Order: sequence, then structure tokens, then C-alpha cells
Amino acid sequence: MTFTIRLVRTEEYDRAGEVTAEAYLASYGALSDGYVASLRNVSDRVRHGDVWVAVDDTGDIVGTVWVSRPNRALNPDIGRPGETDFRQLAVAPAARGRGVGAALTRHVIALARERGSHRVVMNSGPEMTGAHALYEKLGFHRLPDREQPRELEPGRTVTLLAFGYDVAPEPDPAPGNETVDGWKIADVSWDDARAVALRELMDAEIGPRYADRFLEGDPSIAERAFSIDAASIVTTLIAFDDDGTPVGHAALRDLAHDGVRDLEVKRFFVHPRARGRGASRALLGALERVARERGARRLILQTGDRQQDAVALYEKAGYTPIPLYEPYTPFAFSHCFAKEVSASPTIG
Repeated sequence: MTFTIRLVRTEEYDRAGEVTAEAYLASYGALSDGYVASLRNVSDRVRHGDVWVAVDDTGDIVGTVWVSRPNRALNPDIGRPGETDFRQLAVAPAARGRGVGAALTRHVIALARERGSHRVVMNSGPEMTGAHALYEKLGFHRLPDREQPRELEPGRTVTLLAFGYDVAPEPDPAPGNETVDGWKIADVSWDDARAVALRELMDAEIGPRYADRFLEGDPSIAERAFSIDAASIVTTLIAFDDDGTPVGHAALRDLAHDGVRDLEVKRFFVHPRARGRGASRALLGALERVARERGARRLILQTGDRQQDAVALYEKAGYTPIPLYEPYTPFAFSHCFAKEVSASPTIG
């Protein structure tokens, strides 16, 4: 059996939820209607973490797993700073025994390694003996100090077993880490080699999520919509980690919209190692300062329906949805946002 592991797509939420519910019902037997409904609710899960799916060569989803975003534990009782936790690893009953669960678990380990996490953690019900054997075979070990009774649903309390996989030695705690003010942000040219490298990383991560969306239609329309004229860029910012490594990128483009002077946020990206540590907030704050200095009334931006982590970030930062604007109106998967950055219109 061959399959591909990738992020779930919006139109696949129902099928991914169905696979999760079927897997849990096959393993646990009878579950309450409310709990089964929560297992089917992928649209809620993607607001808090990333849902990855295993897709077979027919395009059907045969497995799924819910993974925390960098430095944002899905379950604070099990996930600690510097760790990646995952939940709801599920394999369609008809696809079990074909390596889907092992492949999804190895994918989580690879994500943790890419992010710089020192451990992968998760918990599992005592009935899931097959899953426990898989975790032990892959190198996970028990974490008894993180095992505690939990009420999974009304009237049903279970002591979940905790497992961990050590990706790297646990780092010594550093004083004053993960503060927004600790990020160094520099204004660089659009063609700065470090900026170019970060944009290439962004393309490698985001491009595959939308590749199927551009298979049909006139490619020249997409080219015009998503290409960037360097002459329109008014600022390019890079965020640096404590050791001077460039880990974040953001730019502003001069783009007229609705008769007011707006600047558009472009190519906003933070390396997985730096996510959840304040770099995104620091970059957004720096962009807003630049916009005010240039007399802009609003910042506007476009993202997509397969970037729920970005949508959550912008909403939390005070950006509100607006109608699709040019040049993105031909692309229904777009989500557009705006935020007022000036108390009053600039005159002159």
C-alpha cells in the first residue's frame, strides 16, 4: 500500500473526521454521541493544531493525526515547553496492518526534529494495546509522572498512559527566553540573501498545500495575482533568533484599495523552530509601526483556507475579515483581513 502524508485540505474535513470516529469506535466500542461528534469535528481541531492525513493512491484518506503547532501544546497536561505533542492518531479499520500508523508517527517525529523539539509526547488509553506496541517498537518510552485520571466524557474517567520519544537531549533552561522584546528585527532589502532563503522555505512549506488548486484555470491569472514586483515593496523585515539565525520574514507592499492608502502584508513567514515564541507578534508589531510611519490607515493581507494557523494568528492580533480584493478575487480559497493602524486618516 502506498500513501502520501500531507496537511488535511478544507474539502476533506468530513472524511478525515469520519476516519477518526470510525477508528475510535473500532478500538473503544460504544462512545457517547457528543464524543463521537467531537472526533468528527476537524474544523475545530485545525484552529488549535495541524491535522495531517495519510492519503492512498486513490485519493482516499486512510489515516490522520492531530499535531501541536510549534511551542503550543494541544494538551498542557502532557506537552511541555520544547516538546511536540500529538493526539488522535487514527487509522481507518480497513487500512490497519499496512504501516499507516507507523508512518504517521514517524512523520510527527520528523516534524519535531525540524522544529528543534527535544521530545515527542502523547497519551493513550489503556485499551489501545496495539498502539502501545507500535510506540514501543518505534522507540517511545513511558512517562509515568504525566499519567493521571481524565474524564474523557461524562461518567467515563480513564487513566491515560503517557509516552515520549527523545529527539535530542533536553536543553538547559535559559533565563528570560521566549519574550517578544527579545527578538532582533532588521530592515533589509527585498533581495537580501537571508530574505530570499526564508521566502524559499515558505514556498517549500506552503506551495504543496495549494498545488492542486492551480491545476485548472489560466496560469497567467495566478502568476499576476501572486507574483511580486520588487519595486512595490516598501519594507522587508527579518527576525533573528538569539544566536543571530534569521527565523522570520515579512514585507509590506504599496497597494491601493478602496480609495484609502493601505499597505499589504506579504510573505509573512516564521521558521517552525521559532513559532509560538513571539516572533510572529514581534514582526506584526514592527510592520504596524512601519505602516503608521508611512501614513497608512490600514494593513491588509491575503491568506488561504489551508493556513488555519495563519488565520488564528491574524485574528488574535486584531485583524478582521474583509471581502476579497484584487488581485485575489478569482481565488475563492482566499481569506482577506484588515487592521486599522492609524487613529485618523492622513491628510496630504
